[in-house]
Amino acid sequence: MRIEEEDLEKEEEKKQKKEQKIDTETTGVTMHKGWKWETSWKNFKDTNPVVQKFMEIREKLEESHNLFARAGYKMVDFVANSVSKMTTPTEVSKTIEEIQKMDPKFDINQFSATLRFDILPSVLEAYLQGNAEILENWSQERAMGQFKHMLASRTFTGTIQLIDIGECEIITGAMLELGPVFMLNVATQQLYTERTKKSVENGEPQTETQEVIKRVVYTIAVCRDQSMFDPTSAWTILEIVEHVTNESFY
Repeated sequence: MRIEEEDLEKEEEKKQKKEQKIDTETTGVTMHKGWKWETSWKNFKDTNPVVQKFMEIREKLEESHNLFARAGYKMVDFVANSVSKMTTPTEVSKTIEEIQKMDPKFDINQFSATLRFDILPSVLEAYLQGNAEILENWSQERAMGQFKHMLASRTFTGTIQLIDIGECEIITGAMLELGPVFMLNVATQQLYTERTKKSVENGEPQTETQEVIKRVVYTIAVCRDQSMFDPTSAWTILEIVEHVTNESFY
C-alpha cells in the first residue's frame, strides 16, 4: 500500500498534530515533539551497547569496503550475520510488553509484515523518487535530514526503482520518553537504469540503456506515537542509514 497524492493533506494534518505538545511540566511553552524524540534517541544510542557495537561494525565495513569486494565476500551477508549475533530478545520483548499495555493487539510478526509491505515501500519509493512531501509525512526531523543528505550525495544520474524488500530483522528495542522505538536491518533489491546517448542515425538520437540490480541495505530506527491509534501511521522513521553494496545482479 502506498500513500497517494490525495492523501497528503490528511497525512500532513496528522503530522502537525504529532509534532507539537504542551510541556506543562516545565515552562508551559509549546515544545517540538521531534526534538524530544531526537534527544531521547541520542541518549539511548550513547548508552546502549548493542547499538554502539552495531555502529562500530558498520563503520568498519564502510572503511573496509574495497577490501571486502576484493576478497569476494558478500558484505550484506556479513552485516546480516553480525546483526543476528547482536539481537537482544530481552530488550525487544520488554518493548513489546510495554506496547501491549496500550495496544493489546500488537503483534511483532504482524508489525514486521506491516513494515515490509506497507511502511517501508512508501518510504523508500518516495526516497528513491526524491519525493520530499511524502517523506516528511513518514519521518522525524532527524531522518528527514538524513534523507536530504543522501539525496544530495547521490552520484547516480539515472533512475532507481525499488524491486524487493527482504524480511525486517529487529536488532533491538526500547521505551523512550515519548514511546517505543525499534531498530531494524533490512536488505532491498533496486533496479538502477541509466540511458546514455550513443549516436545519431537518420537524424534521430540513439540511446543505450544500461540496467543493473543492486542490493542495498538499510539500518532504520522507527518510533511510535502513543497518542495515535492507527497502527500504521503511528510509526515514523527516526533514523536511517543506507549502504549500497557492490553485489549486483545482471
